[in-house]
Amino acid sequence: MSRIGMLVFGSLALAGCGSLLETTIPAPQSYVLRLPVSIATSAATPAGSILVQRPEPGPGLDSWNIALLRSDRRFDFYAASHWAAPAPDLVESVLIDALRAGGGFTSVLDDSSPFAPRYNLRCGLRRFEADYTVGGVPTVFVSLECTVGRHRDRELLGSFVAEGSAVASEDRLNAIVAAFEAASTQAVGALERAAREAVARDPVPAQTN
Repeated sequence: MSRIGMLVFGSLALAGCGSLLETTIPAPQSYVLRLPVSIATSAATPAGSILVQRPEPGPGLDSWNIALLRSDRRFDFYAASHWAAPAPDLVESVLIDALRAGGGFTSVLDDSSPFAPRYNLRCGLRRFEADYTVGGVPTVFVSLECTVGRHRDRELLGSFVAEGSAVASEDRLNAIVAAFEAASTQAVGALERAAREAVARDPVPAQTN
């Protein structure tokens, strides 16, 4: 076979391989949470700075996937969809945005901040899934087990559970993500109120930080 013939044959072969690699599988959809700013009420006297640590995920929740609990108590994930970040990072971002918008603290810091805060907020992400165990459309549950303490001497000021739940309007992913937003709004609102109550019990006089 001539060199030109070999090149033509090779081009046709590659074209054939390209058609074999084509797929009709839809590209995964990426979702974020956008909570309403109105979930928090500005405080008259901010309580100093607070650092929000990345939530410690429960089993199966340290993932980009959108988790669901099937009727047989089997943990699973929605196909062809995921969060825009791993669930703990997504929740951390939501917490920081909400606490900043609420005005209850002079500043709200994340784990990367080089500044020492007055308070630390540590949470365990215990539930963050769509629950199908009762059948029909899912109910989304969000549950955070939290502690608040002084950063300087690690004095514990309070511990609490902040939870929220919301029934999806239909068994479609857009409606389920909306239910995640509604449940997260409840949980974050409860968290901010409890965190403010915890730091209000701080016997040490407030500093400027």
